[in-house]
Amino acid sequence: MFKFKKIKSVCLLIVMIMCVTSVGYANPISDNISTENMYNHLLKIANEDNARVAGLEGEYKAADYIHQELEKYGLNVERQKFPMTARLDSASCVITESKKVYLNSTNFSYSPATPPEGITAEIVFAGLGAKSDFKNIDVKGKIALIKRGAYSFYEKTQNAVNAGAIGVIIYNNDIGVIKSGTLEKTTNIPAIALSGEDGDSLKSKLDSKEVVKATIKADNVEKNSYSENIIGTLNSDNPNAKTIVIGAHYDCVDTPGANDNGSGTVSLLEIARVLSSEQLNYNIKFIAFGSEEIGLIGSEKYVRDLSQSELNNIHCMINLDMVGVGDTLGIFTSKRYTNSFIADLTEQYASKLGIRYKRDASTRSDHAPFEAVGIPVSFLMYEQDENYHTDKDTIENIQLENLKNSCTIVTQMVCDISNVSPKKVKDLKMLKVKDNIEIKLDAKENNYDKSKLDEYDFENPEFIKE
Repeated sequence: MFKFKKIKSVCLLIVMIMCVTSVGYANPISDNISTENMYNHLLKIANEDNARVAGLEGEYKAADYIHQELEKYGLNVERQKFPMTARLDSASCVITESKKVYLNSTNFSYSPATPPEGITAEIVFAGLGAKSDFKNIDVKGKIALIKRGAYSFYEKTQNAVNAGAIGVIIYNNDIGVIKSGTLEKTTNIPAIALSGEDGDSLKSKLDSKEVVKATIKADNVEKNSYSENIIGTLNSDNPNAKTIVIGAHYDCVDTPGANDNGSGTVSLLEIARVLSSEQLNYNIKFIAFGSEEIGLIGSEKYVRDLSQSELNNIHCMINLDMVGVGDTLGIFTSKRYTNSFIADLTEQYASKLGIRYKRDASTRSDHAPFEAVGIPVSFLMYEQDENYHTDKDTIENIQLENLKNSCTIVTQMVCDISNVSPKKVKDLKMLKVKDNIEIKLDAKENNYDKSKLDEYDFENPEFIKE
């Protein structure tokens, strides 16, 4: 009897390997992925500036669109609403000479607004903005020009306030603009940012004793608002199925947000479309997270609101963020040496498909709250995007091949995992299939610790403070 059972188990294992191999490789599901679909989605959600700022009208329109598309694929869709503070800041700097010169400027979050006409005054160079830099200069009633470095943007601005300045221009200490600068808290006077090139040009004029006047404008919208997670569920016929979460944030900063994160959002929609026609052994939750850009608010809300049984039922989480631009696919966990079978598996699929990749660590996206409680994660992001968090983050810069690559990895990986039933071969932790791709079998019960969320501050580190 023992030998018969053993032979039966071996036969079952062979059948399973053949099934996974045939599903995964003889007729790859990834052949159904359409870059045209993804491009058309981008035309809907990333076709204007300030396209999907959290808590404002653009994000709501995108939420409705995502909801509509997921329902079209036959998924059960729900919306998780949560309160937040919506902010939209803008800035400009014009040199008021005989011919107006518009400089390359960006805003700082938490800067107070100027009057609608702006503030016009003489510019005075104030070094790095240290208290000592203001001792021998007169900035009363003037605009202080300060170089980035050594001190936080808030400290520089408040030092200018104490010296009597009525506005501050902080310019970059490198080429290009200061992206996603924040004062952290509201200052007493408006502050805007300039590119390193424009800042150096202004300083040269001041060094030559030229009197330079400028008009700076800072505008902001700040209001109590709400954001939403859009959750589409593809249910398995298996009553004991565990859940794989595939996520991407759909909000953006004050840009068109084509790559960040229109690319992840449209990839999520296309993966949902392709997998919706499959019979899978796992439930798949496709979650478009709101309010990532202001502190991973949506993903933390989702994890925090799960019951312990719902939390324990999650097998893994795959996150797609900025997968449309760059030449190297980053495969991330939050911590560098985190043990994550799904990140390891992502790496193997990328290698097999001939996709250039690197393994690294980052907490800068919506996988972080999941890993914080112990859930295995894999965060996919292409690098580098020189237009990150700028108005040049537009559709024409999206590399459709990158979208195809990311979708191929995720759809093939999820389909292969889901076609290996963890209930049938409980004594195996990993199952090798064709080409040495390894599929982890979920042979143990999870016991994730939600209290670990309280140990983390999910303030988005992409905002630059100094």
